[in-house]
Amino acid sequence: MVNARGQRDKTWAGWAAFYWAGAFALVSLYWALGGEVGIDTVGGAIADLVRDGDSAASLLAWGAVVAKVAGMVLALALVQPWGRVFPRWLPLAGGWAGAVLLVGYGGTIVVTEALVVVGVIDAPAGVDWYAFYWHLFLWDPYFVVWGVLLGIATAHFARETRPLG
Repeated sequence: MVNARGQRDKTWAGWAAFYWAGAFALVSLYWALGGEVGIDTVGGAIADLVRDGDSAASLLAWGAVVAKVAGMVLALALVQPWGRVFPRWLPLAGGWAGAVLLVGYGGTIVVTEALVVVGVIDAPAGVDWYAFYWHLFLWDPYFVVWGVLLGIATAHFARETRPLG
């Protein structure tokens, strides 16, 4: 992407990571506020907690909201001037740690799920196939995409803030 001055825009990945996290933060916020539509796509113990009206489900959803909003703030810190008020190592450490954790977590799960689909690994007994496929094609790749965007934004930040000399 090229900005108005004809220079290569190095903020696109940070903005994309911000909006990507924000979209999924809204889903978590909906569930944290008591919404139930789509919770069966998550499946497992979390969906059971929601159906049972357990307060732990709300706590988990609020925790997800907080984590995703923190990720949004980190993404903005990598592309906004106010992000430069922190010591350079802080956004770099947060960005790289976030990228590694998100890609590692999501990637491990997606690969494992893909191995189940192709028959290399047996599915656990009683697997909820509806939720399984939602995880394989949406919920788990979401972490990978977010991590890749955050990694690109962090790399751009590292280059843009590199000390001269």
